[in-house]
Amino acid sequence: MIIRCIAIDDEPLALGLICQFIEQTPFLHLAGRYSNATAAFSALHEQTVPLIFLDIQMPELTGMQLAHILGQDLSAHAPRIIFTTAYNHFALEGYKVNALDYLLKPFNYEEFLRAANKARSFLELVQNTQTGPEVFIEESPDYIFLKAEYQL
Repeated sequence: MIIRCIAIDDEPLALGLICQFIEQTPFLHLAGRYSNATAAFSALHEQTVPLIFLDIQMPELTGMQLAHILGQDLSAHAPRIIFTTAYNHFALEGYKVNALDYLLKPFNYEEFLRAANKARSFLELVQNTQTGPEVFIEESPDYIFLKAEYQL
């Protein structure tokens, strides 16, 4: 599985490093690089990208604001986010927008690869669920078990 992804960061050095990491990862394909979230948001209307490496602190539209906007799409094709930021105090909010991971700058390739593998596992699971065999759920019986004083 090759995963199309984009990188968004307003710092040129950080953006270059993320793009370099993406390009040296065999299962990732860099579909775009953006220095601001507004340009990236426009591009996301033109192409389907399952994975975004996203900085948080940016002018105009922050990465967290973009994540909230993208989080309104509840479909299976909504892009998933890995935050790449220098600020650890956004971590909790990052998971509230269903981020797959949170890379704290400066990070190395090993940390990047761990996050990318996590994204690959998640996206493969989603893909297999959508194309997998039909699952039948057995109806539950008209009773429940209660445990009280070591007895059922």
